[in-house]
Amino acid sequence: MKPEIKAVALDKDGVTFDTESLIYRAFRELIVREKLPLEPALFETLVGKPPEVYLKVLGEALGQEMALDDFIAHWFALRDEIFSVEGAPFMPGADHLIAYLHGAGVPLALVTGDFRRNVEQDFARSTRPELFACFDVVITHDDVARPKPDPQPYQMAAAALGVAPEHLLVVEDSPPGVLAAVEAGCRTLILPGYGMITPDLAARAWRTVSHHDDVREIFDAHRA
Repeated sequence: MKPEIKAVALDKDGVTFDTESLIYRAFRELIVREKLPLEPALFETLVGKPPEVYLKVLGEALGQEMALDDFIAHWFALRDEIFSVEGAPFMPGADHLIAYLHGAGVPLALVTGDFRRNVEQDFARSTRPELFACFDVVITHDDVARPKPDPQPYQMAAAALGVAPEHLLVVEDSPPGVLAAVEAGCRTLILPGYGMITPDLAARAWRTVSHHDDVREIFDAHRA
């Protein structure tokens, strides 16, 4: 039977916004500036992880080289400096996809492991801040007891949108996000980014796409 899509949910970093490349740049610049014994590739293992997880990983990697609180403060200061100059850029085609889905009356959710204040800041810094109002539901780290990779965020999104998970099309880029959506029973598309998606995890998703135009085509082909 042909899958029927009744609603769409998007992740934020790496799916809606190309913020991961800016955050990675700040991470890399800090490592070089402070001569820290961290590999830039460590960033890939942090993508999509909830704060309590990536803080633990960073703390262990830093050891005695720098206090974790200092590292986070310097990293986020560099990130904010970059954002203040460059804004929060949309992933290619993401803004057009959001506007299209909203214009078509499609129930739309933003599901992220980030905090709500950062979500609001990213849209405010973007070239199209009005698109934030296109989302009927916004699920953030503040709203869940069990963040990604637990399925709770997408279960909550489906319930709030009034659809069964199997009728919710999800676009994710990181391993925790993909796993959360798959475990929730959603139709999951992978938009590959900094997160390292294993072949086994990719096989559990519905499809892998390379651009938001692909998402629109799949949605149009399977819209209920």
